[in-house]
Amino acid sequence: MPIELSLSSVTSNTNQYTNNETMNTQTAQETQAQMLRNKMIELQSALFFNDSSSIVKLPTHVISEIEIDEEEQIWFVIPKPVQHIDAFDKEIPAKLDFFKKGMEFFVKVSGTAYIITDREEIEYHPTLTAEMKERMKGERVIAMKVRMQDAELIDNSPKPAKNWFQASRSQLSSWFF
Repeated sequence: MPIELSLSSVTSNTNQYTNNETMNTQTAQETQAQMLRNKMIELQSALFFNDSSSIVKLPTHVISEIEIDEEEQIWFVIPKPVQHIDAFDKEIPAKLDFFKKGMEFFVKVSGTAYIITDREEIEYHPTLTAEMKERMKGERVIAMKVRMQDAELIDNSPKPAKNWFQASRSQLSSWFF
C-alpha cells in the first residue's frame, strides 16, 4: 500500500489518543520523511525525468549516487549535455523514480530541479560530503539539486498466489455470507 507524503503541507495539529498521550502531526510527518529519506538512500539509484515543457530539455538520466541535505533537497550529478548550459532553464519541474532490482519497494519523488552553476554554493554547503563536492567539480558533469514537493513509497512485494480451489472457495463464501 503506498504511503503518500506531501512535504509542502506540514501542520502542527495535535491529536488525542485513548491513552492520553498526544502526538504532534508535524512529528509524525517528520518520521515519515525520515523513513522516505532512508529508503531513497537505501535504493541509491534513480531515473531523473525532466517534466519541463521547454524546447531544450535535459534528457532522462540514471542517477547512481545521491545525498539528501537537512532541507530535504536531493543532490546529485548528471553528465554535462552537449548544448551550452545556458540553453537550459535553471529551474525545472522534475521527477525521480528510485529503484533497485530485487527490492520490494520503490520511491517516486516530484519537485523542482535546479541546475547549480555557482561553485560557492557547492563549496560552502554545510552538509554535503567532501566526496560529493569533489564529484560536482568535474568538468564533464553538472551539479543538480531537487527540492522535494511530493514523495511516495510504493510496495512492490509479490502477492501470495492462491490456487484455484482456495480462490473459488473464498469467492463462494463471499457470495453467501
